[in-house]
This record gives sequence, C-alpha cells and structure tokens, in this order.
Amino acid sequence: MLHVVTAPELFDRVQWFAASDGRRAELARLVGEAVGPGFQFAGFRTHAGTDLPIAVYEHLCGEFSLIPGGGFDMGLSPEEERSIRRAREVSGEDGDAFNQEFDLLLSEIGQMRPLHRVVVAPFLIAQRVLPVGLVQRWIDGFRDPLYGHVEAAAAHLSPAQIAAVLAGTGLRLPTEAELEYAARGGLHRCLLPTGDRIPDENTLEAMIADTDGATSNVFGVHGYGLYPELCEDAFRPHYKGAPDDGSAWRGRGNRVVRGGAADCYPWQGCGEWNMLLCAFRMNDHAAEFGAAVRLVRGLVAQADVPEDMAEETEAKTGKDEGKKAGKVRAVKKAAANKAPAKKASKKAAAVKKAPAKKASKKTGAAKKAPAKKAAKRA
Repeated sequence: MLHVVTAPELFDRVQWFAASDGRRAELARLVGEAVGPGFQFAGFRTHAGTDLPIAVYEHLCGEFSLIPGGGFDMGLSPEEERSIRRAREVSGEDGDAFNQEFDLLLSEIGQMRPLHRVVVAPFLIAQRVLPVGLVQRWIDGFRDPLYGHVEAAAAHLSPAQIAAVLAGTGLRLPTEAELEYAARGGLHRCLLPTGDRIPDENTLEAMIADTDGATSNVFGVHGYGLYPELCEDAFRPHYKGAPDDGSAWRGRGNRVVRGGAADCYPWQGCGEWNMLLCAFRMNDHAAEFGAAVRLVRGLVAQADVPEDMAEETEAKTGKDEGKKAGKVRAVKKAAANKAPAKKASKKAAAVKKAPAKKASKKTGAAKKAPAKKAAKRA
C-alpha cells in the first residue's frame, strides 16, 4: 500500500523531482507492485523540453504518466484573468467576432471560481484520450459520430458506451481536480499548460495536428483541451463547497467536461482557444457528439492524502511560450457569419471528412454555429 509515510515523494511533486534517480526508480517499482500486472513500467521520460523525469507505464489502453501528488490553486486565478484582459488590450483587434470570444469567456468566469486550494494524491493518467481503435476492443463495431472508423482518431462516447469501456478496462474517469492538476503540470496560476500567451492561428493549427509531441506538458499529458473530456464530478456552475482533497464532487444531473476545442467550428474567429484554458469547464450537455475519455488509475485511498502539503513550487518547463486555449461555447452564429472564410484545421491526412453537423452547444450565453464538421485528427 502506498502511503505518505513510506513514500512521501509520491505525494509531493517538489520532492519527486528533487529525489535521486535511484529513489525514483524504487518508487516506480512500488507503484508497479501496487497497480498490478496490467501496467508495465516503461521507464522515465522527460516532456515539453524539460529535464524533469516522469515515470511512464504501458497498458492495454496506451501509455500512462505517474502524476506525483501535491497542492494547487484550482480555478481561474486573478493572474489568469489579468492575462486574458491584457491579451485583449494588446491585440489591436476590434471586430465583433474577436470581441465576443473575450466577452463570453469573461462573462463565465464565475463558473471557474471561487479559486480554492486542493491537495491531490498521486495517480496514473493516460497520456492521451482513448482513440476509436481501442474503444472497438470493448464496443464491437463502434463508429465515432465524427471520425467514423478511423482508429487513431479521438473517440466520442455516449454515457452507456463510457460505462462499457470503464467496466472493460477496470479503470475510472479522472476527477475534475485530478484533470486540472495534471493539465497544469506544476505551473502556478497559468492560463495554459505551457504558459500565459494566447495562441495565434499558426499555433492552433500546429496543436490540432499534434505532431512531435506539440501538445504535451511537463507531466506528459497530451492534447488537453482539444476534446471534451468527461470527469467523475457532477456539474455545478461554481466551486462553492467543492471538495479540497481531489475527490469527485458527487451529485445528480450533468457531469463536468473539460476542453472541446477540436469540436469547435469555424476554426478562426470563434474563440476555440478558450477551451484550452487549464481552468475552463462546462457541462456534458455541451458535448453533443459525445465525450472523450482519459482513463485514470488511482493509487491510494482518499483518506491517505496528507492535509498539509509542501508549499506550491513552480516546475520549470523551459517554455514560456503559450499555446492554446479554447471553448466551444464561444461559437456564435452571427460572429461566425462575419468571420472571414478559412479552411478548417487539418489534424491528419488519414482522417476522413466528418459529416456536417451543428456546432456543440455550450452553456451560458453561447449560441449555435452554422452547419459544421469537426477538425480532422489521425
């Protein structure tokens, strides 16, 4: 059993990165014993241009990163809000489509607040969302509503299909706190997994293509924000009374979804970058094509999470360059009609053209976009 007394480095990412190579190898072995034969330790890797080692495990469902535990400030911080407002001021743009993506995001900040301190226990998380090809192992004849039978494309699943996959794998969905913690990668109050700079069109295109690890953060989490990732938590339009121990916020009704930029159309001038923000959230009703799944394997009982964690220390990423953010809800029909026509981002040549569909519905003031197709991804 993994416990903070015997393996404190697993519960504090600062201690994890400060540990010797030998100690980290010992901890990786302990984790392997705890999770069983379904996970095979594949070694230590560094991501996002850093020298910070992360333990990686191979599983039938893909590669999983060992995320060391720790504390973080969950939600949209005042610093992040200032970064958003500053980006608007220095942009020099003043078109309707441009302004509405900021106005809508700022109008929904309440859903990402109050900012609150959360302590998360260590866990294993899939580096990528489940692709169509793997889902077909548990759902015979599965066809993605956007990408059809393209095996490498991200799968969009209904609640019943997600339940079937979870039963087949024996794994679970991440809690909302776990997913935000993994996405932030140790960065303190930053808009994106890579920094604060709002991505330009070229950066977005590169991210959608997701080549050469372009979407990885320090923890080896790829593509956060691209697809609408379902969490265990019930959705509430605020964080008042939310758990502070990294556990799921239980309840009935809609569930929390994080991300969804790749299902947003048109690609330019609609604010898809909003959905790539670390703090961005919406309910699963907005993911009309189904939700993506990033599987998790917990390592400890929630009661074993220490209450007093070391003070937040920023992990050095070696990258100040911001990348992406997004949000399907920033799509607005009138603004989309005014935006200049441009080609949709290409995710990969192998992906077939998706059938035209209406844009994903968002919460709050967002309106529908015209007939669309999702971006293509291999």
